[in-house]
Amino acid sequence: MSNDSSDPNSFEKYKYKVELFKWLIGSVALVVMTTIIDWGFKDRASGLQEIQQYDKYATELIVLNNDPVKKRMLAQFFSKVTPSEKLREGWEKYYHEVDTEYKEFLRNDSLAQAKLKALMDKDTTLLSESQKIEKEKLEIQVKETQRLINQPLVLPNTAVTPVVYIQIGSEEQRSEANRLVGKIIELGYKAPGIELVESARKMTANEIRYFRETDEASAIVLQNMLQTQNIEVRLKPILGLRSKTKEGTIELWLK
Repeated sequence: MSNDSSDPNSFEKYKYKVELFKWLIGSVALVVMTTIIDWGFKDRASGLQEIQQYDKYATELIVLNNDPVKKRMLAQFFSKVTPSEKLREGWEKYYHEVDTEYKEFLRNDSLAQAKLKALMDKDTTLLSESQKIEKEKLEIQVKETQRLINQPLVLPNTAVTPVVYIQIGSEEQRSEANRLVGKIIELGYKAPGIELVESARKMTANEIRYFRETDEASAIVLQNMLQTQNIEVRLKPILGLRSKTKEGTIELWLK
């Protein structure tokens, strides 16, 4: 018997297939929409948790703080460690803003130091009253600027405390390395000791070595602190040794 499109059974089968197809499309769409909405809520919840976590630091160190040094370091830190992509992008943009402010801050400090030096080179008895007043103001300004530059940045509480192992190339560096131990501890890091390593003598530049992506931000904060001590140092990630080192492990190599 040939198929007849007017056959009631064929029509019912066709309706069944159409309904089944619609149900499948609807189910898939529902799953996709539910996933998107769930992701959105999770992303929003994650963002809210981050905002709550960083609120203290953002309020105390940014909103209520005119210190461009600390603001720049904090913005750089959060632009690296913030899990939420949207918030991380915001921190990156903010970092570029405060970096410009920081450079202007350093420029003004250089001008103030130059003016102060010029006044200090003159015989005090030959200074006018206005020059004496200016000299006193500049001394206060330069002292305060250096305090801001040299003060440590206290990082938010993290699950892992960074541990910095210092490697030196000669015994002549040990006294300077011991001084840096105190500065590193002020950051909230650990600095268990100083090791004399022959290969450090052959390096062309000082290095901060870290072994996990999660330790990059801590390495950057250490680099910034060293720059305030007039120590230039480059970052050197060695991610191939990730499995052989503990999280938070950082090495400071001084040539």
